[in-house]
Amino acid sequence: MKTSNRTALLFAALLIPSIAQAGDASLVDTFTEFTDCDAGFFASLHGHSDIWKAHVPLGHGENTSWIAVENRTSKSANSVLIRNTPEVAGLELLSYFDEVSDLGSLGVYLYWGFIVEGRTAEVAKRLTPLMKNSELLQQVESSYVRSEVKEDGRWQTIKPTPGAPGTTRLERVLILEPEGPEDALTRISCSLQGAVDNSSLAELRPDIPATDYPQKLTDTQIDNVALPEGLLKSLNSPLLQPKFISLKYIYESKKNGGSRGNPVSVTLHAEDGLLKKTENYRTFQVERITKADLVQLKSKMSGIGNERVFLTRELEINAPKSWDTGQKFTARIRMEYFPAKRGDKSSERLIACTVGKSFPARQVFDSLPGNAFELICNQGNSRTLEAFIEDLGVAITLEYTAASENYVYEISSLELER
Repeated sequence: MKTSNRTALLFAALLIPSIAQAGDASLVDTFTEFTDCDAGFFASLHGHSDIWKAHVPLGHGENTSWIAVENRTSKSANSVLIRNTPEVAGLELLSYFDEVSDLGSLGVYLYWGFIVEGRTAEVAKRLTPLMKNSELLQQVESSYVRSEVKEDGRWQTIKPTPGAPGTTRLERVLILEPEGPEDALTRISCSLQGAVDNSSLAELRPDIPATDYPQKLTDTQIDNVALPEGLLKSLNSPLLQPKFISLKYIYESKKNGGSRGNPVSVTLHAEDGLLKKTENYRTFQVERITKADLVQLKSKMSGIGNERVFLTRELEINAPKSWDTGQKFTARIRMEYFPAKRGDKSSERLIACTVGKSFPARQVFDSLPGNAFELICNQGNSRTLEAFIEDLGVAITLEYTAASENYVYEISSLELER
């Protein structure tokens, strides 16, 4: 071998460790910036993009780069695997996620971060030397949390508190929490949550284009959202027609045979062959428009969730001609939120019920007249036992089961207006 070739190979061999060290240093620098949960993370990705592009897909803007996921609003498309298992502080980086959800009155929530190899306590021990102001990270049960709130234009560190910030309070949180089977992994998240607005996103998340900023929607009353034309044609079965003016009852639930839950009040008003239903829980309310309280046509939650109207767009009903034992009732429903927002997807449901035995309606509540029929209904992975009160044309849920959870409902008071 020529001396010049040997010299070149020796020089290349000497260069490999320095390149690896430079890569490691770049990863560490970016990870340190990430734990600040601000725009510095995206600036560091930009500055070290030559190193990071070997591990993740990158998007680029002016003076900023980001790890690109297909769709941050989709659970199935808001994360990417990290190639070549790079390490930071001896921890393997496995994947990156970028998530966003709008929960209406509970606020907007953005999460971005990494899944790493290792249990949370060990991960916290290894990462704290890389963090600025690491003493602010507090252990909360099996997690480690640093919480801040925006007050008077400045970020103030606060004690981690449970509950949603709502739409009047903006919080920024760094969270290390167990993930995966037997908690063998750790999820490291930055979270911007609550009163997220355009200015906070421009400041902290330069990777998000203005076209993807949360949309402000006016409050929509359920009565102001019309059902699609022709939707009710399949609901003209005489068995499903209401035979009362109003029905009010209070029920309590018992989970897995344990203690009773908080009372829930239900009010049903019959109007134009449909039932207008209001459920009052301790901290929120649900309004529904239903047919016989078996088929939901519209719903809206107030005090929790996104507070938009969930509207049935398509409906196929196969109703029996009688409530004889063994008869089938099925409903295929496609629903969408109104007003629509970017990233929305329709939801399809199939309800399949079988008529069971007949029994006196007074077994549901003493004052109920006539007979009732069992309806055993399957919907996805859940099952309900309904009592269909024949003299009233309405179903009342007696039991709900999903996976290992079972709820039994007992009515404690009832008022009926015929």
